[in-house]
Amino acid sequence: MDYIRESFWRGYSFHELETANRDLHFWLDTVANRRVHGTHRQPVMERWQQEKPQLGPLPAADYDTSLKVFRKVYKDCQVSYEASRYLLPHDVVGKKVLLKVKDGTIRVFDDDRLLVSYAQAEGKHQLVANPLFYEALKADQDLQRRKYGRLKAKATRGLSIGSLFPQVMYRPLADYERLAQRGGVWNS
Repeated sequence: MDYIRESFWRGYSFHELETANRDLHFWLDTVANRRVHGTHRQPVMERWQQEKPQLGPLPAADYDTSLKVFRKVYKDCQVSYEASRYLLPHDVVGKKVLLKVKDGTIRVFDDDRLLVSYAQAEGKHQLVANPLFYEALKADQDLQRRKYGRLKAKATRGLSIGSLFPQVMYRPLADYERLAQRGGVWNS
């Protein structure tokens, strides 16, 4: 860029863009691309012809120029970005998610899965939410209550009351004393 600015643009004036483009292309063809480059000591156009077969195809999609930031999803199902909060699905609580911010839109990804797209909050201390996420959380809480409720089998009851082996606290202390004094094998 310095070469073009110093060798072509400095002192050049024009009134129409078409004229500037025509003059620049003429200068590239007659001066810039014919000069011997200082790094590889070959004319620029000759080196370009050598390199062209080595170039791969352009990507199918444009390069993603979004601002990319990672945020942890807290137990309230929200992430914070620029002093505002954004509600996410409850199944990503505790995970780090990727926020891609571009042109006033925030897209949130869990790995390569797009979770949600939101318009960026106007101002600070806003909550941006999709009410469907609250409904999904409530439905999942009802499912958990049905799955691990009081009337379920003993195998899952321990999950709801916090212990899978409640019988230990009902053994008499004399049983422990007997084992401590005489030794032996514990059999229930």
